[in-house]
Amino acid sequence: MSHFRILSIAIAALLAVLQTEAQHNPNRARYGSVRHVFGDGVNISDSIDVYRTLVNNRPVDKDFLNDPVFAIVGKNKSFYFSIGANLKFVGSFDWGNPSSDAVNSSVGSMTPAVPGDRQAFAMTAQGSNVYFNIIGFPQSANQIGLFISLKLDKEPDSRYVVHANYVYMRYRDLLVGYSTSLYNDKAADPFTIDAHGPIASGAHDNIQVNFQKYLTDKIRLGIGVEAPRSDYTNYIPDTDASEGFAESVRQRVPDIPVYIGYTPDTFSHMRLSGILRCITYRDNIAGKNRTVPAAGLKFTGSWVADPFIFYAQTQCGKGIASYIQDNAGLGLDLVPDASRPGHLVAPWAWGCIAGVQYNFTKSLFATAIYSYMHNYVDPYVSAVGTPYEDQLRSGHYILGNVIWQLSPLFRTGLEYIHTVRNNCDRSSISNNRLSLMLSMSF
Repeated sequence: MSHFRILSIAIAALLAVLQTEAQHNPNRARYGSVRHVFGDGVNISDSIDVYRTLVNNRPVDKDFLNDPVFAIVGKNKSFYFSIGANLKFVGSFDWGNPSSDAVNSSVGSMTPAVPGDRQAFAMTAQGSNVYFNIIGFPQSANQIGLFISLKLDKEPDSRYVVHANYVYMRYRDLLVGYSTSLYNDKAADPFTIDAHGPIASGAHDNIQVNFQKYLTDKIRLGIGVEAPRSDYTNYIPDTDASEGFAESVRQRVPDIPVYIGYTPDTFSHMRLSGILRCITYRDNIAGKNRTVPAAGLKFTGSWVADPFIFYAQTQCGKGIASYIQDNAGLGLDLVPDASRPGHLVAPWAWGCIAGVQYNFTKSLFATAIYSYMHNYVDPYVSAVGTPYEDQLRSGHYILGNVIWQLSPLFRTGLEYIHTVRNNCDRSSISNNRLSLMLSMSF
């Protein structure tokens, strides 16, 4: 029997297996399956193994929901190679206090609109990506995986630039490279057209080394060492805003994330995550460095009750602004202590997300999300960074969408988002966004 004939039988059988699985998993039903496998000695078992191996090496991320469309199998099955790409075209219309970013609805970056500038229409291909999934020595004790994703971002002058989205290798239970923080649980993020996502979700991608292992068939443990990142507001008096007051010092202690996860069935999960940090800053009054301990705790999960999928997240902590989506970049890891000149303190913050997805059919679903976050920041004065009165106190994020999988390659959807920003001076602004997406993936 020819290799082509064997290949056809293998793919037909694999599609039948995946179709049966899809009846029990609405998420997977939307995103297709392996289409082509090339190489010597292809059979049904090989096709299934290739599929599973490639899927296990990709990140848990809504940008990579499509299953691998094709793969190349090396001679003697010494490697698997798959390449994919996603085009994400989004048109949006804002009213209220429009964002300058057509694909990211951020509460943290919201600013009041000037009179006459309260509506905006925009289009973008931002968020499109190409990725490479490579497995060496597959199905062996020394299997090693490499995943590289390159993503388009838009510059303020409308130019597009490419940046690395994921660059990591996996060896057994070890991951080394650039990926989402181990403190994040992207499996608990509902699908959104908005690339920013709910305001209380994880925001941090990082260089890291982590170890994740199933202790039993239902319990998984993870621990990591990540490059430290600090984002704090220095104590710099208004009367002396320059000389003698350093803005920051380099960090000396890595961030330590850890989690324990429980999978009660094939498609649901629960996870308890923690993060430990030591943030160093320069006290220019005392003329010495100080270190503030910081920590966060997060509970996340998703539960499948066909045709519903429920999502939940809640987290709280001190000095973890860099790990909460809409706090990133606001200088909220540490802020000046009004009672002790030169000292910084770590503010408390907490946030939550509740989401539900309803699957009308295998190719049509709708999602509803509510997210809230709150920062407990005492009044401070500093000549740099965001003034206290303009600092983010709390935010709301309400989303509804309908997504239609037109074919295994094409997806479209319509989404509405309402965002509210409340500042520390009790002022408030809001925005509304309607987005239309056309996405092509292979």
